[in-house]
Amino acid sequence: MFLSFLRFALLLCSGFPLVIRAADAPISPQAQPFPLADVRLLDGPFKSAQDVNARYLLEVVNVDRLLAGFRAQAKLPAKAERYGGWEARGINGHSLGHYLSAVSALYAATGDPKALKKIEYVVAELAACQQANGDGYVLPVNKQIYEDIRRGQIQASGFSLNREWVPNYNLHKVLAGLRDAYRYAGNKQALAVERGMADYLAGVYKDLTPAQAQEILRAEYGGLNEVFADLSVDTGDPRYLELSRTIFHHDAILDPLEQGQDRLNGQHGNTQIPKIIGIARDYELTGEAKYRTGVQTFWDSVVNLRTFANGGHGEHEHFFPPAQFPQKLGKQDTETCNTYNMIKLTGQMFSWDPNAAEMDYVERGIINHLLSNIGRQPGEFGYFVSFDPIATKVFSKPEGGWWCCVGTGMENPARYGEQVYFHDATSLWVNLFIASELSWKERGIQLRQETAFPDSDTVRFTFKAAAPTKLALRIRHPFWCTRPEVKINGAPVAVKSEPSSYFTIDRVWKTGDVVTLRLPMTLRVEALPHSDGKVVSVLYGPNLLAGIVPAKPGAPDPAKERWDDHLKAPGQVPGTPPVFIAENYEALLRRFQPTGRAFAEFRSVGVVLPQDLTFVPLHRVYEEHYAVYLPFATPTEWKQREEEIRAAEAAKARLDAATLDAVQPGFQQSEVEHNFQSENSETGSFRDRKWRDARTGGWFSYDLAVDPNKPMALIVTYFGGDRGRTFDVLVDGKKVATQKLDGRQNGKFLNVVYALPADSTRRKTKVTVRLQGVGNSLAGGAYDLRVLQADAAKALVPATENP
Repeated sequence: MFLSFLRFALLLCSGFPLVIRAADAPISPQAQPFPLADVRLLDGPFKSAQDVNARYLLEVVNVDRLLAGFRAQAKLPAKAERYGGWEARGINGHSLGHYLSAVSALYAATGDPKALKKIEYVVAELAACQQANGDGYVLPVNKQIYEDIRRGQIQASGFSLNREWVPNYNLHKVLAGLRDAYRYAGNKQALAVERGMADYLAGVYKDLTPAQAQEILRAEYGGLNEVFADLSVDTGDPRYLELSRTIFHHDAILDPLEQGQDRLNGQHGNTQIPKIIGIARDYELTGEAKYRTGVQTFWDSVVNLRTFANGGHGEHEHFFPPAQFPQKLGKQDTETCNTYNMIKLTGQMFSWDPNAAEMDYVERGIINHLLSNIGRQPGEFGYFVSFDPIATKVFSKPEGGWWCCVGTGMENPARYGEQVYFHDATSLWVNLFIASELSWKERGIQLRQETAFPDSDTVRFTFKAAAPTKLALRIRHPFWCTRPEVKINGAPVAVKSEPSSYFTIDRVWKTGDVVTLRLPMTLRVEALPHSDGKVVSVLYGPNLLAGIVPAKPGAPDPAKERWDDHLKAPGQVPGTPPVFIAENYEALLRRFQPTGRAFAEFRSVGVVLPQDLTFVPLHRVYEEHYAVYLPFATPTEWKQREEEIRAAEAAKARLDAATLDAVQPGFQQSEVEHNFQSENSETGSFRDRKWRDARTGGWFSYDLAVDPNKPMALIVTYFGGDRGRTFDVLVDGKKVATQKLDGRQNGKFLNVVYALPADSTRRKTKVTVRLQGVGNSLAGGAYDLRVLQADAAKALVPATENP
């Protein structure tokens, strides 16, 4: 790695072109996706979502507000006030990059001239900001951060670089937007702006050591390795590929994967996936085998070991050990950004070696996560999918939150057509059943796919050919379908295939040929991994079903609200969680009866407590209360488990109800939302929980809400085995306690209650809680901080000890 880095540094200094080594040769893909412009969506569930999103991109979003931070940094006059939410904070700028990618993909997918005008305007504005800066720089982030890095002044942690919230993550989104404007819309000015910023960044890194470059990569940086690899293709300049492979190769994460090792537990999910997309791109451009090993190791570890039934993964944005699945059902599961990126990665892998299992995964994720987590009105995007016992979807306000998942949410609908079809010289793969029309210009073929799938089990393909053409049509046989039913021009055709494979129809196709495909759907149970079959979901074909739990009349309904701050959204409602009761899975499914009102809608009969429910596909749930994962028990087992389950749920509910505010150390969004500050602080995982501490007399702090009219208490969770640690607990700068951890209670977690003096909360709605090392002692680690009323803390702490 050092030699590669040195070679790149010499390149920057010398200006000589890089001679690519003989081993560095692009791979030959086995299948290629079609340009997005060659696939047009037709009427169906996916087109409906695309249309709603197009209205948002073209009619609701004020691009001058997204550009406001860029103009301010470049010292240009303001044209509009910047948006609130994340756009009013250190991460502002990422949304503009996502928007530019989204509207560029929309232009490719629809040809809408209004989208092209948006692209041209945004790129011209970025070019003006770059010209005003005079050195290639174009970000809303204070340029001094990068100038300090140039001088070797680097302070990096998971979500902070030189005390700024992930500036390189912002940079990736902006560069990706410029790349997409060039690739989808042919905007050459976008390529020039992208290259100018890339050259500025290369200059920042020029004199850094490899160790300093790796230190920078501790802070989330998106997929800078991917966009620089792409830039090498778009410019023909191999220097950018070398930069991708060296200073943007995060050794601590990628080296183990490239050696076939899974070390993902405790890692922030979407920090890692774009890096994997980057090494996938490096593999495509160099053929270096280690990159493919890293990609395959990662994909297998996530998809086959860590994926929920909706195709998503993670809790509170992080990977957890697979054995912990039963403890991870909550309101912040399966981040949408993660599945967006996993689907993108899967498409790359499919091109190397077409595999139906990969497209089975894409189908699962695109239906049950991406399509499921976008609302019915413009600007409604979901961050997480809640798997709480009684859950609600959480959607953004159209002009409020600007979360990362608003960014990827803007992109998703325009990209639905990307992986529907792949091809080689003689074959056409049909991967996804999405109503669409393909124009294969090189072969003079149009293929029209008409379907309401996944709200139908029937698909109709109609050919139009400039001349009779011999072609192998390869149609995916989904893993959930026992036997497809195929007709050609009305005549039944026997096909030989197995679930999770492709069947091939190789013939001469001519205009008017019709293939009718029926994929019979059946009900099945999928158990939550590592739950011993005692927590299950029910699916119908590709559709994950959700039981609709009736709302309580007259009660405030968070499902009908829209949110600026996704962390403050409940994502769940109180009530008695539903439970499946049956002798076995077969008996359970026999009691699911079609309602006759809509496709894939069922009513349970006598197998759900406390009452039977109607089950519908999760992607059709909007503002209803729902349950996806339900406990499963036989009648005998339920009698034994009921009291224990209800008691645990009641204890958790009491604690949650009493908590005024809480922060989860080590979790990005929780820390950011609580104004995390620190010096010499680190975070990590232990026993599947995240902690934060501070080293050599350092400190860390959070802002937490308090009630100025009531006695308050702070509860901090520590591990009883930590020893030799003495630190002060301060509230708004005043010491409330000195805490010593001596290791005497090894093996369990401890909840320590600190009564907050009345004068520390009087006339205040929030306070700053700080853990400060005494002398050179460590402070923490802290696993949880929460504020609640003092009397509630006394009553509830015994129930929550050793959680």
